[in-house]
Amino acid sequence: MNVSLSIDSFPLDGNTARDMNDLLDRLPIDYRTVLNAPVWRMPEVRGFAVLAYAEGIGLIGFATCLDIVGLHHYEWSVIVHPDYRRQSIGTALADGVAHGLEQRGAESELAVFIEDEEAAAFLGSLGYTADFKEILLGAPALQDSELPSGLSVIPYGGEQTELETVLVAAFDEDVVPVMKHNIEEAERDIWLMKRDGRIIATATLIEEEDALWVTAFAVNPKEQGKGYGQTFLRWCRNRAFSEKKAQVLLDVETTNDAIRVYEKAGFLPVNTVQYWKRQE
Repeated sequence: MNVSLSIDSFPLDGNTARDMNDLLDRLPIDYRTVLNAPVWRMPEVRGFAVLAYAEGIGLIGFATCLDIVGLHHYEWSVIVHPDYRRQSIGTALADGVAHGLEQRGAESELAVFIEDEEAAAFLGSLGYTADFKEILLGAPALQDSELPSGLSVIPYGGEQTELETVLVAAFDEDVVPVMKHNIEEAERDIWLMKRDGRIIATATLIEEEDALWVTAFAVNPKEQGKGYGQTFLRWCRNRAFSEKKAQVLLDVETTNDAIRVYEKAGFLPVNTVQYWKRQE
């Protein structure tokens, strides 16, 4: 079998994206999330795809690699059609990812795969070790959701100092570059929950095809345990309904105590994603 590999930078052309989606449509598991399918054709996104075409057959596998927050920290994943696995195609695609990362001066990289034994064996053979896990949670859009009296949710309006204070208190200083990226990127909408004019919670929403993604979700630690997180998440579900999206998605580390908050707000597990780092 004659297989050719190529590297294409984002945004991908329509024919390439169609070939990739056609391959994914033939698989029993939906890999679109870990392969970042919604952003393949976005011109403002920094990333690339490695493509494996077999002569007379078509696309039999590909990898995608994305700079998630524009800071030269990449996440990548690979998929090969089951009929063509164990023929070193996945390894060749991973080598293509490594070459693309070197070309782009990547500062760090993580491999991202839906958790399963086959993926673990593949990544182990490449010299990667498991780092951490996240649960992908989803909830259907919600038609009716009213905010309690005294609460409001409004778009970010330049309150950077106060927003940074809330995010750092909820996470740590590492969140600051992410916050700045979210402020600068037009496709990321920062929303603020306020009470008496003060920020008590925040979330960044990203529209993707039939879903609304929630990221950088935080409640001021001084205000936690009062139901604000659940209220804000229900508001996000209602926002999805208003934007004609079918569902709201978010991911959270498996060790995060906030999982219970998400579940109480109507979110259920979709799958578990394992992150892998290269052994030093």
